[in-house]
Parts: sequence; structure tokens; C-alpha cells
Amino acid sequence: MKAVALQGVGRMELIDVPEPEPGPGDLKLRVRYSGLCGSDLHEFRSELISKAANRKTPILGHEFSANVVALGPGVEGFAIGDLVTVNPNEPCGECRFCREGKENLCGPVLGIGYQRPGAYAEYLCAQARRTIKVPPDAPADGLAVTEPLGVAIHALNRGQLQKGESVFIAGAGPIGALCVLMARHRGAGQIIVSDPAANRRALAEKLGADETIDPKATPPSLRVLELTQGGGVDLAVECVGLNPPMDDCILSTGRGGRIVVAGLFEMPYSLFLLRTMIYEHTIIGAFAYADEFAEAAHLIATRTVDVSPVISHVVSLADLPATFAALDADRNRYHKVLVSPDV
Repeated sequence: MKAVALQGVGRMELIDVPEPEPGPGDLKLRVRYSGLCGSDLHEFRSELISKAANRKTPILGHEFSANVVALGPGVEGFAIGDLVTVNPNEPCGECRFCREGKENLCGPVLGIGYQRPGAYAEYLCAQARRTIKVPPDAPADGLAVTEPLGVAIHALNRGQLQKGESVFIAGAGPIGALCVLMARHRGAGQIIVSDPAANRRALAEKLGADETIDPKATPPSLRVLELTQGGGVDLAVECVGLNPPMDDCILSTGRGGRIVVAGLFEMPYSLFLLRTMIYEHTIIGAFAYADEFAEAAHLIATRTVDVSPVISHVVSLADLPATFAALDADRNRYHKVLVSPDV
């Protein structure tokens, strides 16, 4: 079968590999759509993330929809042709975090596109227990956005967003855009978004942002304070992983507010703790998702939320290496790109 593999720093290649066969408890899946994730783009250019994630497969891709083509021994509840999406993380199920419903914090967690071959391929295998079957008329392209939507939902859950609260979101890439979508869905009050790319600001407005800011033209924190009559927002979400947007989040958050770190930081960040103390800020990390994945799948499958505006376009497996190179050169060029073996 055809697959696209990471063959070195900054080098993705279309290769031929044997089709996988499902083991006990596994499903063999034909990939319908797979999303290009920002973390994969980080790994495309940097060895740091791969080492931290203990990557053991060169075939990336952990955001996807698929159809069942074969059942491994012992699998029940699925049939050939079922449309599915898969929670790519495979926690141990036994540690304290798993028992407490915090499986995203499981230490020995494995994952599709990390330790197991991912979805930048025609076929892959996944654990049936991590697979969610959806109605056959669910949007297969939208289902490939389940994973990042789960990340956005988890970020807002970690920030304990309440109906009517004001929100500042730094960065309108896919995660930031989906945070806008979910904040509006959950009844947030004023939603303010900062991003230097005009196309991403336009998407944020389409998804429900009340105001967008170009940080190249206006210091975001000053504009946020103007828009909130000097009080600042209740909740800020950093979705970039860079120091200036994190500064914007801290300076835009009012007294007693919360700041969620959802961006992937590769460099240290210095924090002036006096302000944190005086304002009684709560700074919260948000990593992946737990039950939020199933919630995201339900919201998309039932069309309760529409993620289609986040999808830029679909490319073939053959075009994926060039797409990675284009996004590496300009992350703002597209929103969420999907790859499909059927294109």
C-alpha cells in the first residue's frame, strides 16, 4: 500500500509498505480522510518533539476517519463498512490517571501516528476499544477534525468556561479556531481573537468571534482592555506556543481570571509572578483530551457543530510531502488540510 513517511528532519516521502493485518482486538481500517496536525509539522522540522513522544513509526497521522475493512480476533460490535473515527491514544487503563478518568496523563500511553503506524496511508490498524462508530451519513471529512476539536473542548474545560464569560484566544490556527467555535457553542460572552494572518482572522469571525486583532498593527492586550472597559477577560487561551502570544494572554486577563496554555511551546517562557500573585491568575496546562474525544465525535457526527469552515482543502497522498513543505514555509497559508487516499 501507499503511505507517506517521515524519513528525516524536513523530509516526507511517498513509500510502499505492506498492508497491516489486524491483531487481537484490532480493526483494519481504510482511511477516508486524515488531518495535518500542527504537532506533525513541529516534528517535520524538529527532532525534539519526536524524542519527547518516543516516536517509533515514521508514518504520522493521528486525526482521521475511516471505514472498517476487517475485524481482528475477538472484536465484536463492528461490521465491514462501518464509518468510524478513532481516539489515537492508547492508555494503559490501569494507572491512577486512567482510573480517575484522566487518561491523557497516562505515563505509558501509546498512540497511532507515534508508536503505531498512522493515517498518512491507505490502511492502518486500531484498537476496537478506542474506535467510535458513527452513522453512515455522518460527514467523513468533518470526522477527521474530531481529534483537534477534542483538544479545543479540553482546553475550554480546563479553563472552566462559564456561559456569558469573556474569552481572549491568542492564535486562530486550527485549535484556536475550534476554540472559537466551541466557546460560541457553549454560550460565551464576548470572544476576542488575535492572529497576524488576515485569512485566519476572517475564519475566527465566521466561527463566532466578536472582534479580531492584528498583533502587527495593535498590541492585543491594549485592544482587549479597551474592549472590556479596562477589566480584561475572564478566560484567555494561548494556542500558538510562542512567548509574545502568551504575554498577550497574561496581560489581557482580568483579576481572578484563568489562562490556559494549549500551544506547543518548544522554548522556555519567563513569567513575572508578581502580576500573577496580585491578580490571582490561574495558569493551567491543557494536554490532548480525555472524554472530550467522544464528545467531539458526537458533535460532528450529529452535525451539532459545523467544522467544515476550518477545512481548507483535500490533497492526495502523493501531494502530501509538498504540502508539508509549503506549510513549513508558511504556517498561515491554509487552515486545516486533509489528505485522502481516494484523491
